Amino acid sequence: MPEKILTLENGMRAQLLEDFIDRNEIPDIERSDIWIINNDNACKVKDFLITAIRHPDPKVFLKPVFLQKELKKIYKESNNCNLKNLSDGYIQKINIQNKIPYIRFILNFIKKLDNTSIHVEDVLKRTLLYYYSRNKDIEHYESSGSLSGYCYPRIEAHYTNITDAYVKGRDLLHHAFEHDLLRREYVDTSHICKKCNSGFLNYREECPKCKEHNLQVRVLIHHFRCAYVGTEPRFQKGDKLICPKCSMELKNIGVDYDKPGKVFYCLNEICKNEFQKPLVGVHCINCKTEQAPSELNLEKIYNYKLTLKAINEILN
Repeated sequence: MPEKILTLENGMRAQLLEDFIDRNEIPDIERSDIWIINNDNACKVKDFLITAIRHPDPKVFLKPVFLQKELKKIYKESNNCNLKNLSDGYIQKINIQNKIPYIRFILNFIKKLDNTSIHVEDVLKRTLLYYYSRNKDIEHYESSGSLSGYCYPRIEAHYTNITDAYVKGRDLLHHAFEHDLLRREYVDTSHICKKCNSGFLNYREECPKCKEHNLQVRVLIHHFRCAYVGTEPRFQKGDKLICPKCSMELKNIGVDYDKPGKVFYCLNEICKNEFQKPLVGVHCINCKTEQAPSELNLEKIYNYKLTLKAINEILN
């Protein structure tokens, strides 16, 4: 099958990757300056981008790769692909006019690396090279496909499962910060499971007596005349409110009675406890661990910038 290589008006060679993505195959890197993704299968596109990101040759993992904007809607319908964050973003058809300085910088930087091969396990160096070549910060993104709900897509693409992506990715960033290769800026705080670090948690009110979470909220009624206070079901007699203490009918709120608050009722047949302050329990959707809010791990979320020390190491 012939290669789809176009020479654009600025002299740059652009290769369309539809067939290569179907085969998850890296094209001959010398045949073009940039790659343009024109395949509408988001899962295959993601697999191809990850293959390129993990490649040992900087000419591959630093290659300018663009997505066709015409496919943006299709890609967005595929949850958790993060294609934009694994590439150099979208272009309209094959118009790269406003991207030329950006592309030139990347291509000139790749030439300076002198055919260096970088081990696939040296994720930190590969990360520093990439973000320097793009003149970008390492930014977090919210993603339901990540373990904690926050991710660094380019870094986490180096790992095969979401647990390694979270743990090793955060370790890498912390190591780089501790060694003055990155400086960081706080952006958010997340609470995650104490066991598996998942951010997908279900907070629920629990009975303080039996710890069950099948509760019912009941309104309190205060009868002014006899000062009796009880839950609304105790007053209900058909469609009327009758005080269980003095048997008087309550007709007008604010005149005969008021509603000073509410209580919780445990629907566990063995318990049936009434109480005003429930406990709060946390159920981890990922590993099923039950825990109290105070037991959750607290994680600070940062964005990162390359330091002068990192840039000097890259250029030297």
